Amino acid sequence: MSEFPQLSNRALKRLGFPSPHAYSPPEGPFYDPELYPNGTINLSIAENSLLSERLIEHFSRPITTLHTQHLRYRATLIKTTLPTVEDLLPEYINDHFNPRVLITRENSVTGPGIGALLAQLVWALAGEGEGVLMSVPFYDDYVRDISHPALATLVRADIPPDVHSLSEDVLPYLEAKLLDSERIGIKIKALLIPNPHNPIPQVVPKEVITGYALLAQKYNLHLIVDEVYGLSTFQSAYPPARNVAFESVLTYDLPAIGVDPSRVHVLAGPTKDFGASGLKLGLLISPENPGLLKLLRPLFFATPISSVSDVLFARVLQDRSFVEQFLADNRAALAEAYEFVAEWLMFHNLEFTRANAGVFVVVNFAPFLARISPPSAYPIEKLDLGVAALLREGVFMKPTNLMADPIPTRFRLIFTQARGTMALALRRMERAFGVEPAPFRDVKIEEESIAFKPAVNGKKVKVNGH
Repeated sequence: MSEFPQLSNRALKRLGFPSPHAYSPPEGPFYDPELYPNGTINLSIAENSLLSERLIEHFSRPITTLHTQHLRYRATLIKTTLPTVEDLLPEYINDHFNPRVLITRENSVTGPGIGALLAQLVWALAGEGEGVLMSVPFYDDYVRDISHPALATLVRADIPPDVHSLSEDVLPYLEAKLLDSERIGIKIKALLIPNPHNPIPQVVPKEVITGYALLAQKYNLHLIVDEVYGLSTFQSAYPPARNVAFESVLTYDLPAIGVDPSRVHVLAGPTKDFGASGLKLGLLISPENPGLLKLLRPLFFATPISSVSDVLFARVLQDRSFVEQFLADNRAALAEAYEFVAEWLMFHNLEFTRANAGVFVVVNFAPFLARISPPSAYPIEKLDLGVAALLREGVFMKPTNLMADPIPTRFRLIFTQARGTMALALRRMERAFGVEPAPFRDVKIEEESIAFKPAVNGKKVKVNGH
């Protein structure tokens, strides 16, 4: 019998990566108030369900813009006179980000999601074993996007717990890590920062982004700014101490502050703002680096945005009045959902990151973990016990030790479930840790006692006599 054909050297280097998360969500079924009321409520995925029904209603209108070109290869579609997301995403950025340079199809590249765009951007900027530098904590899936397909490395600058990771105080730590990495043979090629941040749910002050840009200039690096949450900002009764408004780096006069704009690249798109991450579309903007865009644009010919996503979202983006109202209502809904969870956290005396952006808060569950853990338990043991207790009650949250959080007892809690679902999740969490229930006002919690079998021939089958 012949030997099994060998994989490529590139593939062999990737075997076993990314390693499985230490804390992975259960296989399911996940909670659905009708189909699976006893399913696990997943509070680990940064998705916004607050206005989903309104977007579905818009999508459900009769489609009059569907043409035969939408059934063809994407190269055919974008060469027609039909309005496509290649045309409309730049307009979305121009309307809402106020860039100094008008964004067009020529100085941007569309792709099937921010992660895909970032992966190809890193491939273009960093070679195998070279580094992309970030401060901690960071969104853990950046590791995947930086490593594939580039085989580059996410280099983390550890920040002490008493240093605010979104302040100018992080800049010396970044510079020190950059120099240390160079000394051990890891060449840093780019800095990466999300603004608004993930997992810290706050807008990053302009002076901090400027500091990153100047550091990139000093060491001849690229700067990548992920602005996917740029329009998911809000004002609430519980703001962060530095409650600054979002300003895109596209608004900066980079030459005036001594930064070559060809080194600054922005990732953005509307899917987080509309709670539609599954439609997979985004924009890479680099107005002063046409060579980079020329290199990247053909890479998405084989993995384009789906024409179905295109026709649906193109129609949304053309409806400017709908877009303006939706964004305004989403900001209000985010604030209300955040305040609901913040008040629950304050009732239980849990420390959390005050928010003005995004769909999550970072919560220190140390007091709750102490209730179910031996006094001598290490932080990782407490996390293990906490995750297990939550899963037994039907809730999953992601500990932020996966995000290199220097505080070892924190979790990232997504607060943008529908109100009844969110209240149910909080009740389950209270049971998991044996604490008294917080008072809720005007909230109906979906019935947990009704169990449903999977659908049969498209119909739900109830059991237990209900």
